[in-house]
Parts: sequence; structure tokens; C-alpha cells
Amino acid sequence: MENKGNRSLFERGVYVYDPLDYPIDWLIQRGVRVTMGAPLASTGKARVKIAESDLISQASGHAALLGASGAFITRDVMESLGDLRFILKLGIGTEVIDMASASELGIMVANTPVKLEVDVVAEHCIALMLGLLKRLDFYNAAWLRGGGWKDPEHMSGTLFGRTIGIVGFGHIGRAVAKRLTSWGARILVYDLKSFDPPMGVEVVDLDQLLVESDLVTLHVPGVTAGEPPLLDEHRLSMMKKGALLVNTARGNLVQTETLKAMLKNGQLAGAAFDVFNPEPPRPDDELLSLANVIATPHMAAWNKDLRAAMAMLAFENLLTMFEGGVPKNLVNPESLKGQRYDR
Repeated sequence: MENKGNRSLFERGVYVYDPLDYPIDWLIQRGVRVTMGAPLASTGKARVKIAESDLISQASGHAALLGASGAFITRDVMESLGDLRFILKLGIGTEVIDMASASELGIMVANTPVKLEVDVVAEHCIALMLGLLKRLDFYNAAWLRGGGWKDPEHMSGTLFGRTIGIVGFGHIGRAVAKRLTSWGARILVYDLKSFDPPMGVEVVDLDQLLVESDLVTLHVPGVTAGEPPLLDEHRLSMMKKGALLVNTARGNLVQTETLKAMLKNGQLAGAAFDVFNPEPPRPDDELLSLANVIATPHMAAWNKDLRAAMAMLAFENLLTMFEGGVPKNLVNPESLKGQRYDR
């Protein structure tokens, strides 16, 4: 298939630093050179990010980088890769990319906010809520293998009649609220932006949400490095005794040490996490050993259908860039005034 646009961009092509099962033939058929990096080291426990020096040496000469969270794309990486013009990030978050440097250098960054991700993450969030309420942190195969059965001190709960606080009312927060409306729960929502709430949703400030909610779920971006967590010691102390916390957003939103203490002393009844700070957490992290914690390995969006949809959107964005256009999912429009843009 004949391509349009800057021929040299197609020839320099894209380096896939976080290789998964992507349908790369789609790009190859359109004349794009594709270089697949080596699979990231994995023991079945944690995938190890590619070393900065390895990324620089392997991606040298390519016009684009494509991947998820398998590498930190620092200023040093971008400055060392003089041909780099585009970064395609699978997923919504761009925490692994030095966005200020990308913009200054004129390197476009595009993400892949496909609708399926909203549904998949909302489902995972609801699953974690139910897991806490139904005491799946306590009742499991290991409990039964040890001869355990129903324990009167660990009875299950229900969403019906509970007050659920949703912090952040973007696409995922709305999807969670939509699913909860049929469960008979009272839904409180806090968001920095003003909006017309859908039926069955009450808009409140963050303090009221924390004080009144039986379960709080987080759906906001992570805080900037150096800033305090959104749920710091003061705000965590505002949560009602026996409340539950679910975090499928970002690990740095919660003051972890304070949370551990509250989970151990019973001030909070339980917590469920799909995200941590740092990631992956240390295997000996006390949080993972608490009996009232459910933890999953940042897998809310780890879904085969979703990954394929993200890859195709990234490929379409890449082709748009190579043909001289601006992708619809450009995260840093200020890059269009940067040093390398249109070079």
C-alpha cells in the first residue's frame, strides 16, 4: 500500500519498546518500518522496565516510540534519540513520559482513550467493591482448606442502601455511577469541574463525601510529583468508621502509611487496590499482608480485546503523524511549537 507524507518518517519507522501481541501487519502494509523490542524481562511476577541505556541504543534512528508502561521516557532518552518525533502511549496515563520535555522538544505524544477501557475499568472497580462487601478478602479457598466456614464476625455486606462516594466524575467515574444506580445505592460525587449530574447522583464537596460515604472509590489523575496525596492523613481521618476504600486510579493519591494504620486499628474496614506507589509494590509491603485488603496487579485494563483496540488507535495516530497530520488524541498540543516539530 503506497503511503503519503514524509517518506523518511516511514523509513525511520517506529520502535515498539513494550512488545505485546499487536497486529503490526496493519502498519507494515502501509509502508511503516516496525522494529519490535525484546520481550520485557518477567518472572511471572513483575515485568521489568527496559533500562534507559538499552532504550536509547535500540530505538536509535526511529521516528516514533510505541508502548504502554514498559519504559520511562525521560528527557535524557528524548535528547539522545535525535530522530524521535512521536510517542504513542497505550492507555490514558502518561506518567512514564516527561511531558514537559516532550512539549519543549516538539515531540508529539498521543494516548489511546478507547471507550472499551472505560467499561473494562468500571467493571473491575465494581468487582473490587463487591469483593470487599462480600468479604472475599477473608472467605477464599485458603480459608476453606484450613477448615474454616462461616464466621459470625465476618458477615457479608450489600451495595443496596449504602452510600457510595465517587471521587472524580470523568468517563470512568460516570461509568461506575451508571452501573451503581441499579443496585439501590445512594451515590455521592465530587469533581473539580462543574457539571449537570445525571438522575440519582448527588454532587457534594470532597469533605462531605468522605464523611458520609460507606465506600469511597477514586477516579482522578495522580498527583504531580512532590505534591501531597489527595487522601492525606487529614482527609483519611474524615472517613466514617468502618468505611471501605477502592483505588483503581493512581497509587500516589493515598497516604499509604496512614491507610495501613487505619486498616490495622479498624478505623477502616477494608480497602481494595489495583494501583500502588511505587509499582510494582515490594513483595514484603505490609499492605499486601493485611487480611482486610484485596490487591490486584494494575490489571483493570489488562484485557486482550482492549489491548487490541488500543493498538489500532495508536497505529491510526501514528499514520496520521507520519502523513503530516495531528492525531485526534494528541496529549500535548504545545509540542506543535517545539524545537523538532515539522523538522
